[in-house]
Amino acid sequence: MPGVVAVDAEPSMVELARSRVPSAEEVRLAALPSLPFSSGSFDAAVANFVINHVGDPLAAIGELRRVGRPAGRIAVTIWPDPPPEAQSLWGEVFDAAGVDRPTSVPRVDAERDFPRTPEGFAGLLDAAGLVDVRCDTITWAHRTDPEAWWSGPANGISRPGLLMETQPAAMIVRIRAAYDELTAPYRDPDGLLALPTAALLASGSVP
Repeated sequence: MPGVVAVDAEPSMVELARSRVPSAEEVRLAALPSLPFSSGSFDAAVANFVINHVGDPLAAIGELRRVGRPAGRIAVTIWPDPPPEAQSLWGEVFDAAGVDRPTSVPRVDAERDFPRTPEGFAGLLDAAGLVDVRCDTITWAHRTDPEAWWSGPANGISRPGLLMETQPAAMIVRIRAAYDELTAPYRDPDGLLALPTAALLASGSVP
């Protein structure tokens, strides 16, 4: 039976996966919607929090369907809209710090976008030709070190990171102060954050 094969669009993440999961059959540099595999190569394909970040979500799901074998299962996750507390917290931090928001942010073209709801996400998989489609909302408390949660946006990751990259040093200090204040209620006795969050998990079968 073939083992697990993984891809990532970031070279450093590919190297990290190779070092941390040496049992993986293969880890490649690649990105949706173009995977370097033959059609019908896999019994299952999973994309965790990837569809949020592609320019053509339907094409990305279609590519996952292409590499799946008949009756193979496709499973994908995204953050919902409206966002859960763990994601909306960053907007509250920026508002408290007095950060001016840009009038435009990178987003999927309207004709290629879809509602980030259970119905909208399931509809995307339906449109890609998958069958036996379902979508569930999963909720949990994301436990993480406060410095780890800060480091993502502080290093330019995701939309909060893009916004932080444009701020002067004095504003970063104000953002950090607001972050420390607004995350304090979520800190457990062990010092870790326990952030309420949610995700949409949609799945379907290759016909």
